[in-house]
Amino acid sequence: MGERARQALWPVVSFVAVLASWQAIVWLLAPPPFLLPSPGRVLTRLIAFGPDWPRHILATVQAIVLGFLVAVLFGVTGALAVVASDRFRQALTPLLVTLQIIPKIALAPLILVWFGLGIVSKITVAFLVAFFPVLINTAVGLVQIEPELLDLTRAIKARRSWVFLRVRLPNSLPYFFAGLRIASTLAVIGAVIAEFVGSDVGLGYLIVVANNQLDTPLALASIALVSILGLALYGLLVAVERLVTPWARADGGLKAAL
Repeated sequence: MGERARQALWPVVSFVAVLASWQAIVWLLAPPPFLLPSPGRVLTRLIAFGPDWPRHILATVQAIVLGFLVAVLFGVTGALAVVASDRFRQALTPLLVTLQIIPKIALAPLILVWFGLGIVSKITVAFLVAFFPVLINTAVGLVQIEPELLDLTRAIKARRSWVFLRVRLPNSLPYFFAGLRIASTLAVIGAVIAEFVGSDVGLGYLIVVANNQLDTPLALASIALVSILGLALYGLLVAVERLVTPWARADGGLKAAL
């Protein structure tokens, strides 16, 4: 078995081990289904709910993707502004740190009041949760340049635009993608939080409804689908990173994210 095949095997083994442990607990302790249903019962509920999944999945995917894209847009713009100007950095840094400290779940009810019950509120919460890692990682990548390399650009009297395109931008890409990986997971959390607080559609909404009805299999099935969406977005970003930055180790994404 090749090295790549062995690497792909370990996640499967860990996933199977979790399912086996879960099933063993159900067999040994025999808890009521509303406390801990078996994996088979969750799968059955997932299949039975089949025709109703698409609209809830689509609503959550829209909130995740749009919130993530807005976070990337503002994060990169903010990073460029912070790096380019000392005044911007001095003015924005305290504000950005303060916004990051505020628990986003505390802002979610206010956002619901401001923007109403709909996709805009969910996008806003996802954006607020995912924005900061993109900004910080991109800014760090733009400034963390080897001094010797910068001295060389000064020696050849390179223009600032040339230094940015040929030195700063390539150097920032691994940091940028590390920020994207973190932001992708946070965007999922933000979208689901918004659906918890106020929504009439989406996987987060289904989790709340299922909990209220003690329909634990439906809640766990919804959580599983949320996890799959997050893993899909994360995996897509890792694949894009490997294409864009072949010199960097994209398989170190988990370490960077943690």
